[in-house]
Amino acid sequence: MGRNHEGAIPIDIETRAVHMPDIDWPKNSASPPLFQTAAYAYHSVETVDRILSGDETGFTYTRSGNPTTEALEKLLASLEGAARAVVTASGSGAMLAGILALLPRPGALLVAREIYGGTVGLARRILEPMGYTFHWIDTHQLDELPQLFRQFGGLLIAETISNPLGRVCPLDAIIPLAHQAQVKVLVDNTFATPYHAAPLDWGADLVVHSLTKFIGGHSDLILGAVLGSGPVVDSAREIVDVMGLTPDPFASWLAFRGARTLPLRMERASQNALSLAQWLTTRPEVDAVHYPGLSEHEDHQHAARLLKRGYGAVLSMRLRGGLPAVEAMASRLQHVQFVPSLGDVATTISHPVVASHRELSREEKEAVRIDDGVVRVSVGIEQIADVTADFEQALKGGEKGA
Repeated sequence: MGRNHEGAIPIDIETRAVHMPDIDWPKNSASPPLFQTAAYAYHSVETVDRILSGDETGFTYTRSGNPTTEALEKLLASLEGAARAVVTASGSGAMLAGILALLPRPGALLVAREIYGGTVGLARRILEPMGYTFHWIDTHQLDELPQLFRQFGGLLIAETISNPLGRVCPLDAIIPLAHQAQVKVLVDNTFATPYHAAPLDWGADLVVHSLTKFIGGHSDLILGAVLGSGPVVDSAREIVDVMGLTPDPFASWLAFRGARTLPLRMERASQNALSLAQWLTTRPEVDAVHYPGLSEHEDHQHAARLLKRGYGAVLSMRLRGGLPAVEAMASRLQHVQFVPSLGDVATTISHPVVASHRELSREEKEAVRIDDGVVRVSVGIEQIADVTADFEQALKGGEKGA
């Protein structure tokens, strides 16, 4: 038998090996600790009962809460200017939890015409069979919106900066119109991040993020978040708990680490994106460049009014020659990789027709000017001269690896 603490029951090595050591865990770590645990141990049934009843703070099971995730939620709420936040297992999970929190019974989903394709898939494949109805809304036609809001009611879903053409609708004017008709508003702030925009200041009922993208920032995690006032976020938290949309603590720890450098990364990436967009407008191989920071962009005035500290890190371009030109450029790029995601510290490209907007029909893609020649560029924090040089040789037709 092994040694034991004074008064403790002696136990053998097989038992000692599986039990936690008695450690006074430090509470003053300079970096937030990772609580990679599924559950929490207690010596009192009454204590667990009080925690589960909400009469005492604490953690019992990580599906319902975790200290690492709670730290991330508090940081995100601070960045977004929200009363509370709840972190989810993915951005799609955040969108689902946000929709159900604001519209718990089947109703109308009024979806901005240029929304991310994954949101369309969620509405059509999951929510429509449950009784929700799907309606495209042109959020750039302000005069038509009051009638549509009165006609349908329900929930408006929009983006601060749209994917992939960088459309910026006047949300500061739209949200009051929606509320006058008792329509709730959910804003996806993934592209802008809290660094560039604060939709809650415009009156949004909820904000969602794919933390996978710029807030995580390193392509090494999958998470989402829902932010807003206390009661509605509490409703979203209950949905996350009951539906099992809970994040893994390690992913939360990674996102916390990434969020701490968000302002530095977005400042550099936004500057790089503007520089690259301006350069691409001079290229004969490019038919059009879409970036709200360009003075010629159709929504530049809205973007200049609503966005802070720059215009984000995502742009898109339409190549002459369509898909063959896209394939040729992608094969020739030496440093910029083709990645069906965005928000990394490195610059990447993607093809919306193939990836982010494949849920849309060809007619729906064409209605928002997404065709085979459109390439989305997520600009990173590299030396922009290196990124520009890579695009230059790829557009000119230089051989890969040369």
